[in-house]
Amino acid sequence: MTTTSSPSLTITAARIEVPFTVTFATVTLREPGPGEVLLDVLACGICGFDMEIAESLATNGPQAFGHEICARVRAVGPGVTHVQPGDQVVLESGSFCCDCDLCRNGRVDLCNKGAGFWSGPAMGFAEAMLVPARNVVPARDIAPLAAVLAEPCGVAVDMVKVADIGLTDKVLLVGAGPIGLMALPLIRRATAGPVVVANRSTGKLEKARRLGADKVVSTQDVSLPDLGTEYGGFDRILITAPPEVIPDCIIATAFGGYLVYIGSNFRSGGVIQLDTHALHFGKKQLRPSFASPALYLPEALTLLRTGIIPPKEIVSHVFPLSKLAEAIATVRTQRDAVCKVAVVPDAAFTSPPGPLP
Repeated sequence: MTTTSSPSLTITAARIEVPFTVTFATVTLREPGPGEVLLDVLACGICGFDMEIAESLATNGPQAFGHEICARVRAVGPGVTHVQPGDQVVLESGSFCCDCDLCRNGRVDLCNKGAGFWSGPAMGFAEAMLVPARNVVPARDIAPLAAVLAEPCGVAVDMVKVADIGLTDKVLLVGAGPIGLMALPLIRRATAGPVVVANRSTGKLEKARRLGADKVVSTQDVSLPDLGTEYGGFDRILITAPPEVIPDCIIATAFGGYLVYIGSNFRSGGVIQLDTHALHFGKKQLRPSFASPALYLPEALTLLRTGIIPPKEIVSHVFPLSKLAEAIATVRTQRDAVCKVAVVPDAAFTSPPGPLP
């Protein structure tokens, strides 16, 4: 990263093109204006949504991407008081506005008018970025490779809150990716009932057992309806798998139970058929969890700092920015081995790219 003689900053930023083609561009970032912050990126995680962008959504030419971000403040614009140069921060991928009727009525979770950084010339897969101060959350006293989990951890927190788990509920978690695994310790603390984790591949099932599951199963060996029968139906099912599993999860849900799901499939699996009779006569509730705006980052940071959600169980691989294409390929092809892949600027990278020791 180099600076020019003006207050602007010249950096390298990654772009994505379909299909899964990474390019790099030289970008000049201006100094921060009122209510803005200039950040040096410390780490950025690869999210499932980044993979959707890479495969299906980057249709209008190269675009910046990466939103699971830990960074250090380089400069602040006028009016910014909650952070200062040198502070480590994380970013809300979307924020509420504080001014609309929804916000003033206490429903900030429903506001979609807040500031964002998605249209900027540089996002998380870059050396630096310019963002609205509204998106910036202080993240002191936590390592960057732990702090980078704050945004997806907030998604897991939202899902558990939406599930409203009772003290003795029987809980099934479907999907042992990073979101599911970060939700798991929270589920374990919420109920004294059995906690079961189901995942198609087997690579992360032992990790799920370490994080609090009483039983782990592969859906290649046991169907979700049969699993529900074994437990007499689950009071709560939390789904971090493709939407195609929802019909089987409805069958596995107990009378009066809740199904909470996150996730999307922009290719072909977003539209599914549901047995509305099973929902209606079974008094079952299907609840989406969509953490936009991105709430609960301070809670997420506390969970990560204290080890309630242990970052070393979640971040499995680290790559330098220049190897971003290799990092994305690793996510695509090594599903059993990969949990969360983090990307850091080349200047901060000190080990061979790939799995953490």
